[in-house]
Amino acid sequence: MTPQIKFGILASHQYPQGVDLKSNLRELFSLVEYAAELNYDSVFAIHHYVANLQTPQVISMTASLLAHSGDMRVGTAILLLPFMHPVHVAEEYSTLDHLSDGKIILGVGAGYRDSEFDAFSLNKKERGSRLAESVEVIRKLWTGEPVFHKGKYFQLDGQKISIPPLQKGGPPIWIGAGAFSAIERAGKIGDAWLAPGNPPTEGWFEEALERYNGALAISGREESTVDRPVIVELYCAATDELAREQSLPYVKDEYFTYSDYKQLSWQKSRFDYLWEKVFLVGSPETIARRVMELSLLGFNQIIFRPFWIGMPMALARESVRLVAAEVRPLLSEAKV
Repeated sequence: MTPQIKFGILASHQYPQGVDLKSNLRELFSLVEYAAELNYDSVFAIHHYVANLQTPQVISMTASLLAHSGDMRVGTAILLLPFMHPVHVAEEYSTLDHLSDGKIILGVGAGYRDSEFDAFSLNKKERGSRLAESVEVIRKLWTGEPVFHKGKYFQLDGQKISIPPLQKGGPPIWIGAGAFSAIERAGKIGDAWLAPGNPPTEGWFEEALERYNGALAISGREESTVDRPVIVELYCAATDELAREQSLPYVKDEYFTYSDYKQLSWQKSRFDYLWEKVFLVGSPETIARRVMELSLLGFNQIIFRPFWIGMPMALARESVRLVAAEVRPLLSEAKV
């Protein structure tokens, strides 16, 4: 990897109901091992409850990825923090930090699916404040000192974590956010904003980054000192035409599946815009150019979904190989 741009993959472990989960996970772990051999920087697990797809749970998947990830950092993109108790999260991710030899990243978010909030009997309007207080409690616990906390949702009276994390201060906490108010919160309380790579309109990134940078300034941090990760949809093949032909059916099917959720229904009506203007699909030269555009916005870590539901793993492996073997050298030559 070039020192300026890092690449990671999103281990999108979600599969249609009825397909064999064991064989699909075996293929996924093999792809992760391949990415490690190609010197990718990171791999991230996902998190959802009561989903319309088979979705193995995030802490179990994160632990499983450690056996296949080599020297890559392993994180969550994202853990739905409002549905979990911060003591549980602090203990689990401190343990994972030791198991990974200090390579864990805790990516968290507030969630958006009504079905999840209904299943947990939680007030969706409180998701932001729950997330913020949970982050505060986790950071206190990760000091290893007794924690005295009396908040709206959680109370601790001198308890301390059983295993302090290996990384000093604990794993970095990246906060995924799409709403402008949540992005500003990420700038105030997170170690990084984990940006979504499918903005609904042109100019969205620019406004989001302006708000994020403003929040960083309020919190007293320099813009240059924070990680700048973004999750994108990316597929690389020998030519633009081949990349589009090979990936379109699978990308479209997956996005139309997501649009079953009310909060993502816009993705179906806006799919043509996303496909033409947002997703990174093309030859190594095209992908390098699009990554450079993201770099000029300030992003320095590209995390991409390497496959979509139903895509043959051979196609995913070739795309992952091309990014490593051809896109990275182009970026290096461009001194990105």
